[in-house]
Amino acid sequence: MDEEKNIVVDFLKRCVEYSDASILRKRERGDLEEIPRWQAYRDFTAFSITEIEKGELDEWFLGGIIEPSQKERGTVEMTELEPAALKHQQRAMLLDGLVGPRPVFVAATCSDDGIHNLSLLSTVTVASNSPALLTCSLSQDLNGRPRDTLLNLRQNGSITLHLLPATLEATVVAEAAAKPLPKEDSEWELIGIKPPLLPGAIASLKCELVDEHPLPGAVATLCVLALRMVHVPENLGKALLNGGRTETLYQHGWCHLHPSDDDWSHLIH
Repeated sequence: MDEEKNIVVDFLKRCVEYSDASILRKRERGDLEEIPRWQAYRDFTAFSITEIEKGELDEWFLGGIIEPSQKERGTVEMTELEPAALKHQQRAMLLDGLVGPRPVFVAATCSDDGIHNLSLLSTVTVASNSPALLTCSLSQDLNGRPRDTLLNLRQNGSITLHLLPATLEATVVAEAAAKPLPKEDSEWELIGIKPPLLPGAIASLKCELVDEHPLPGAVATLCVLALRMVHVPENLGKALLNGGRTETLYQHGWCHLHPSDDDWSHLIH
């Protein structure tokens, strides 16, 4: 068995080395779109090596039936975590790890003074299909200052939600939108692009604020947005209307951005 394991581990290590070299070549060429997939393959392969070396997959080499471990069969010891007893960041990490992944949007608004703002949102969700309503939660910063997005919405009610592709270039835009800037400064200047539409976005959802509700016991406001118009490439629009999906950027875990997972899917009938 040891000889067989060594052969498999050697092969997988060569796969990791090949992946590292491929990622490096793609970065040097500026071909960044495929890097997340190569990185995911590389990390999964490296994890498989660790599992083999630990002996976790010995049954595979013995020809036995692969069965769930005792822990996987439900005998694992459980614990209780009370959210109210956790610190803010611990609570945020717990929720981000459980309620995810969530699509990431770059929200564009403009104040009545003409200052264009970008912000990163991962709380956008569909509240109603007919009429088309979305919700998002907009909080305050640690100093109690409401987000510029919320202030601008209250002034004119207009917001555009840009859905980001699963590329490293998109993470640069996302990080710029997440930076806390003074109200008189515009995040658009950080990425060198002029508003109102974000080039490279998969789709742009033009919405209008129709209602808002303070969340009980929180410093956040739940905004209800009416979806008025969707700007999307024609081919993608046709695909979506026929049940297709988009390859988008997601947040999964505390401030981690990932491509959406397309390894498998299941249609609920």
